[in-house]
Amino acid sequence: MLIKKSAKNASLPKKNASLSQKNTPLLKKNASLSKKNAPLSKKITPLPPENSSDPRLPRYLQVRDDLLQRIALRSWAADEALPSEDKLAAEYEIAVGTMRKVLDALVTDGVVDRVRGRGTFVARAAERSSMLRFVRQHGKAKNQLPTAEIRSMTSAIPPAAVAEKLKLKPRDKALYLHRTRSLDNEIVLSEHIWLPLARFRKLQKYLKSNSPPSLYPVYESECEVLVSRAIDDLTAKPLNRANASVFKLKTKTMAICVERLMLDHAGEPVEWRTSFVPAERFQYSAEVR
Repeated sequence: MLIKKSAKNASLPKKNASLSQKNTPLLKKNASLSKKNAPLSKKITPLPPENSSDPRLPRYLQVRDDLLQRIALRSWAADEALPSEDKLAAEYEIAVGTMRKVLDALVTDGVVDRVRGRGTFVARAAERSSMLRFVRQHGKAKNQLPTAEIRSMTSAIPPAAVAEKLKLKPRDKALYLHRTRSLDNEIVLSEHIWLPLARFRKLQKYLKSNSPPSLYPVYESECEVLVSRAIDDLTAKPLNRANASVFKLKTKTMAICVERLMLDHAGEPVEWRTSFVPAERFQYSAEVR
């Protein structure tokens, strides 16, 4: 009986070998699919799973998301040209028309700028995001940069509303700055700025001995954080005692409050800023086409 049972079990390896041969085409098919999708990972720094594009999205959106991540990881610096449409299309194995659609989406999002006859460049948001576009300039101020003063700077756990804007965890710290900006020796902006401390530790040391007129270029040079776009919300509010004293105005003087969320090229929040402009110095111009 033992000999017969052993003989019965001896047929199992043959059965398994048969199944292995049966599944061989599936293995070859999967290997083929892996080679087909290889261009997506070509020359790309590995990303965390949560940053990967959703495979259910249309192909051009997957490529757009992949380029966003590469730009966020500084594969190309600000103002640097991307490869041509033809080269990018060949790299991702898509039609040139599809790649043009990808770049159009990035232009719309403010991530890249197109310069006719020159190419497509990584956008720098500092100029078009300047807070000075909300300030009426007159006299000599039209041709001069504002002076900036850091009135206070500290690292602390931010208010819950700020932490939510910056997507911080409950115990994460942020860098807080109170900064004023002046034109013709007159304070025109009072800014309360919150930044994720984990990304901006170097900024704290830099600002102890420097007071640059614009912070966004410093975010890039000191902390390797390149801002892409701003979301501004404007409301009219009376100044409280603390903010009124900055401008040497009476409490409850009307001012424009500009709440700004600044995002990097990957769409992650990097700055929450609340700025006040006295109503008499406020202006806003926009061209709508």
